[in-house]
Order: sequence, then C-alpha cells, then structure tokens
Amino acid sequence: MRSPRLTTVPTVPALQDLHLWDIERRADGAVLVRVPSRVVEGRALPDAVFAFRAGDPQYAFWNAQLRSRQVLAPPLPPMPIVEVDPSVR
Repeated sequence: MRSPRLTTVPTVPALQDLHLWDIERRADGAVLVRVPSRVVEGRALPDAVFAFRAGDPQYAFWNAQLRSRQVLAPPLPPMPIVEVDPSVR
C-alpha cells in the first residue's frame, strides 16, 4: 500500500482578501478587478487583472462588490478653512 503523497498548495488569494483587491468601473461600464501580486522568495509576478462586462457570469457579483465599496467609502476629510487677514498683503 502506498502512502499518500503530500503536496504543497501554493498560497492563492482568497475571497477573504477581497478588501486588498482594487475594484473600479471603466468608462465602457466593465468592472475591473486587480489582484495585487504577492512577493514569494523575493520575486513578484505582475498583478492579475480581470474585466467583467454585463452578461459575464461573474459580472453581478463584482458589480455588487464595487457598489458596496462606493456606499461604504469613508467621506473625505473637510477642507481646512483658512482665514485671511485683509490687512495683510
């Protein structure tokens, strides 16, 4: 009887890492998802980039992710008000 072979499973980005991924809408309406590369043994591959268009099987999921981020985005800090002394030129 053979013993089961143990294999090393590479670290793959999981949906739990979704907050690390960039999601944006292109001008043509497609949803662009960018998964940043991880450095492994001092080397990094280019980021993985996926585009989903209406009609693609995963479009609804990524569109919902993008919309939830837009709703949950923190407001920008208010601009500081600088008072100018009219007597100073």
